Amino acid sequence: MKNVVFLVAVLLSFVGCTSQRTAENKTAAPTNSADNSSPKLANSSNGPASAPVAGQNQTGEKVEKLTEISFEPDILPAGWRWLDPDNKYNPTNYNTKLGALHIDVPTGKDLYGETRTAPQLLKSISGDFEIETKVKFDPQENYQGAGLLVFRNDNNYIRLERGFGGVGSEKNGIRFDKREDEVYEPIATPESFPTDAKTVELKLRRTGREFTAFWRLPDGEWKQVGKYPSSYPETVQVGLIACNTAEEIPVEFSYIKLSPSK
Repeated sequence: MKNVVFLVAVLLSFVGCTSQRTAENKTAAPTNSADNSSPKLANSSNGPASAPVAGQNQTGEKVEKLTEISFEPDILPAGWRWLDPDNKYNPTNYNTKLGALHIDVPTGKDLYGETRTAPQLLKSISGDFEIETKVKFDPQENYQGAGLLVFRNDNNYIRLERGFGGVGSEKNGIRFDKREDEVYEPIATPESFPTDAKTVELKLRRTGREFTAFWRLPDGEWKQVGKYPSSYPETVQVGLIACNTAEEIPVEFSYIKLSPSK
């Protein structure tokens, strides 16, 4: 009888171990599957623009010579991040098929107040620099704007745009805006720099902590729009932005130029 009891105990122990191993294997399976999945490309990320926050435990590129960033068909420039924070519910279509960054900006895309849905193309930069772009854009409603962005974090950034309307304006032209913590206000509005031109060139220059904005018609003379004495850290994110709270509108960026601050 003792032999029978001992045999039953051994069998029960074996069954219990087998069940435990089966359960462990089932639990581990999804983890292994996830590890083998393909990673997302950094330059097509749809994460929030504030992750990571520029200037906080982040290294940016030093601009030591003139570099013109061109757009090749079906690929974004290396080292630049495409950000579409509202991609899940209101995606922004874009392409580089014709050698320029073409964006069809749907309504509801902005970087103002608590709305942070505007599509952006950004790169981390450290120290002094100049960033320039050519933008083809024909805004007709309030608010539509596209141009250059310097981004410290969600509550601190500056925007230089070819736009229509916006805070303190009902005109068509060039505007330069800043946000400091909870306060958003224009440095310059289209009333001071009116234009109906469909193609303009924009430039932002950083010297120390001061930023200076410029605009011109293609190949014309640069005109200063305004200055902003910031408290920004050494490293910030810089690049392109497109905003639209009206009907869908296309915008095209021909290039980006990075150069040392003059």
